[in-house]
Amino acid sequence: MDDLPPLNAVAMRGTGLNAWQADPVPADAPWWERALLTVRNEARSLVRVGRIERPEAILLAPDQTYFLRENLKLKLLNARLSLLSRQVDVTRTELANVAASLNRYFDPASRRTQTAATQLQQLQALVKTTEPPRIDDTLAALATAAAGR
Repeated sequence: MDDLPPLNAVAMRGTGLNAWQADPVPADAPWWERALLTVRNEARSLVRVGRIERPEAILLAPDQTYFLRENLKLKLLNARLSLLSRQVDVTRTELANVAASLNRYFDPASRRTQTAATQLQQLQALVKTTEPPRIDDTLAALATAAAGR
């Protein structure tokens, strides 16, 4: 969880020159042209224009990503504890909440996020197919074991 990239991380993606990269400043250009290109490059680094499809993820402060990650860890721990206490419905709900948070706040194009989402889907499929043992079955197994002594 600690290495999943959040959606609000400002990272340069791709290679080559794009609209967000600085233009090279030629050394043999006149001083006024170098100054103009330097100011232009600085202005480009300050302002970014883009389409925001999920504003709640973008508006998350960078300091809050720590708490988001810790919250996901706590939800996974709750799912684990509820599974150990045979509360399958609670486990399913917690795993669904983790999946929703993962899709909402983390970069879906990242390989790490895709791997985590795949593992989470596999875990959800396992929880859906398994039925917790009934108490009658447990008591019958204990009676059989006690009679065999």
